[in-house]
Amino acid sequence: MKRLTIFLFLLLAIGCAARQAPSTAAQDEWLALNRTYIELHARGDFDQALAVALREIDLAQGFTPRDNADMATSLNNLGVAYAALGRYDEAESPLRRSLAMREKVLGPEHPEVATTLGNLGELLVAKDRAAEAEEMFIRALNIREKRFGAEDKDLAELLNNLGELYFRKNLLGEAENMLRRSLAIRERLLGPEDPQVARNLDNLAGIEQARRRTDQARLLLERSLAIKEKALGPGHPWLVNTLTNLAEVLTAQGDAAGAEAPARRAVDIASKAYGADNVRTAVPLTTLGNVLRAQDRLTEAQEAYERALSLREASLPQDHIDIAISLGNLASLEYARGRFAEADALYDRALGISEASLGPQHPDVAQLLFNLGVVNRRLGNLQRAEGALLRALEVRQALFGPEDLSVALTLESLAMTMTDAGREDEAARYSQQAQAIRSRLP
Repeated sequence: MKRLTIFLFLLLAIGCAARQAPSTAAQDEWLALNRTYIELHARGDFDQALAVALREIDLAQGFTPRDNADMATSLNNLGVAYAALGRYDEAESPLRRSLAMREKVLGPEHPEVATTLGNLGELLVAKDRAAEAEEMFIRALNIREKRFGAEDKDLAELLNNLGELYFRKNLLGEAENMLRRSLAIRERLLGPEDPQVARNLDNLAGIEQARRRTDQARLLLERSLAIKEKALGPGHPWLVNTLTNLAEVLTAQGDAAGAEAPARRAVDIASKAYGADNVRTAVPLTTLGNVLRAQDRLTEAQEAYERALSLREASLPQDHIDIAISLGNLASLEYARGRFAEADALYDRALGISEASLGPQHPDVAQLLFNLGVVNRRLGNLQRAEGALLRALEVRQALFGPEDLSVALTLESLAMTMTDAGREDEAARYSQQAQAIRSRLP
């Protein structure tokens, strides 16, 4: 199992509330630190940004009243820095404290309340709490639209993030609508060569990939990569998302050898930006594993997958969807080696997590059901195989229509399962349905 795309975890720009001109040396120092923080975060130097955010909090604690706009901004910055480093559990408390303080000091409809809502929404996405994240994004969106109208760069960020969330929920139409609105705003306000435009291109490429339009996805990703390299340089962490998705697209197009260079480059950039033991390095490691598996380099693929799983299990809840992805990837290797019982156990764990996180009608759930059906047929568990394949068939027909290749593949697996069970009439029916679909495919 693989996720079609993995989005860059980027939080909204850091805000600083309007305030009186500073009257003390401490306030002057705080303002200078906040400017430094913004610069460090923008260039991806998250360790140093974290250190600056902690110093900001030390200073703001001495301001009066205790609940003040500068402290709220400092807490917001701290949460953003922790999240950027993949330290998600440590990020939530300061962001929630910042939100409460900004609501108290600035009022519930202030733009900086929207900023923290957006940041908290992105954190909740990373923590696999989609319903809570959507609530945060929509509230922030309403605040910004009411205050600034439809042409606002921070509104574009919220639209982008909401589009990412809808993509995760497989709501492709809604995701594309949000992302295209965001892209149009950014191209008008920032210009077509801005890195923020490139982020929209990455996410639109994910939608094209989900629709199996890999040529269009590749063009979008190549444009995004060129923008980011020119604007940010060849080693900026924003390149990781584009490189991993480009490697996935190249692999899907049958060019796994060509995909290896961008995949390894993404791992190298992420390791330097976040640290080799940081959970965010698991994303490019997973892509590298996919590329190596496609080249039948199973031992190397297993090393990459196991590293990714280890990082995720050390940092994420055990029911997190990213752990399911790692389990599914390792299961695919066990299947390739003919170790069907081991593959079955891993797929079963991955399915339980995925259904709880994504819902029963998600394409990743359908893929896991299909894989379980194939594995159980190999094990001779024909009743279990039939049940899993029938569920996969139902989901794929609902998602992709009755004429999709994935439907034909599922019908063919059902036919083989029925043959093994001695139910020849049913096997013939499934086989005929699959052949009819294939005959109509381009």
